Amino acid sequence: MRRPGGLLSGLAVIVVVLSLLLTRAPLGLSAGPDAEASPPPSKLVTWLEEQHLGPVAVVVVIAMLPIFELRGSVPVAILYYGMPVWEAYALSVLGNMVPIVPIILLIGPASSFLMKRSKLCHRFFTWVFERSRRRGGDLVEKYEALGLAIFVAIPLPVTGAWTGSLLAFLMRVRARRAFPAILAGVLTAGVVVSVVTLFGRETFRFLIKM
Repeated sequence: MRRPGGLLSGLAVIVVVLSLLLTRAPLGLSAGPDAEASPPPSKLVTWLEEQHLGPVAVVVVIAMLPIFELRGSVPVAILYYGMPVWEAYALSVLGNMVPIVPIILLIGPASSFLMKRSKLCHRFFTWVFERSRRRGGDLVEKYEALGLAIFVAIPLPVTGAWTGSLLAFLMRVRARRAFPAILAGVLTAGVVVSVVTLFGRETFRFLIKM
């Protein structure tokens, strides 16, 4: 089996790129209880707060959502709510993993049932499955559970636990192997996003003091 050294090198490049993006983002967000008040970073956070959700619930819900996942929840927790890194990390990992077991276990029967009864659902699931297979099918096919973990660990909008769960179903990775692999990927992605968030914030602070 070939070692995915090139993929790990690519992950390092992604960390640097995300760091640069964060330094350009509007990071004047609340960094703790003594920081000046700042507006929510997105309409999603505003809407969730309007539903009377507290900071913990907002972070967990954002981490549960596709596309956002912990890529969105960790920066919100640290930069907007001023949570300690360990708390932001733990809540984001927890929220990101909540939908995974239902997806892995139910996506097959649910998609099959809906695709047989609705042309719209058939088109939708066909598009989702083909898109997921294009994103990481080769990686999972080549390295199986290890490839699934690496795919989930790369914190980009086209990767993550949601797409990883779909890939596990499409590539016929058994649930008892898929879940630990996805968990390992989520744990790694959480570390990467936390480090990048902190590095971006401190870099931004350093730059504005120059």
